[in-house]
Amino acid sequence: MKEELYKALGEAKCEELAKKSWSFWHLLGLSEGRKSAQVRGVVQEGIARDFIREFLPQGFGLKSGLVFDAEADEDKKISPQIDAIIYKGAPLLEFSDVAVVEKEQVKAIFEIKSYIDQTDIFGLKGKGVRNPNTGLARQLNRIKDFLPSDGRNILFTFELHSRSTDAEVTARLKIICDSYGVVIRRARGARVTNFNNSIGRLIEWLRNLS
Repeated sequence: MKEELYKALGEAKCEELAKKSWSFWHLLGLSEGRKSAQVRGVVQEGIARDFIREFLPQGFGLKSGLVFDAEADEDKKISPQIDAIIYKGAPLLEFSDVAVVEKEQVKAIFEIKSYIDQTDIFGLKGKGVRNPNTGLARQLNRIKDFLPSDGRNILFTFELHSRSTDAEVTARLKIICDSYGVVIRRARGARVTNFNNSIGRLIEWLRNLS
């Protein structure tokens, strides 16, 4: 029963997220300048953070920012910029949209993408062979060292484009991140929302954080 509940909620939220994303993209199309992928990315990060924040229990914070690791080697104390951090307690530093938190405070870090494709998922292709350490795997590896042992590395994307089978895509995503949320999955002209019930499962995990 709960699985059906979260699946239905996930489907509804996917439609809501997609409408917000495309409304902004179409609005940019009314301007005289070219559509900016960078601007789109910033806005969609904000849309994603609002969605995540909606389901966070009290006592948790969510902002983009940096993670400070007091136990790390001298050259690895501060993480790269992270799109979204779920943390518990008061941050070391806090501004309107950015926070700096200690590693032990972190519950999850998110890599937020407007869309991902075959190369992002499976790596760059050279001489007919894909390098699995490139693409998203490389990006996520840069920040996973700033997670405590019980922290989660989460990929969130508004669109996933891949000609590979669902089984191949999900198997690869399980390798490069702890969990994922895919609003829309596109393949061969098909459009599937809440891919693999990933948004529904993400909502359930968020609501049960402790």
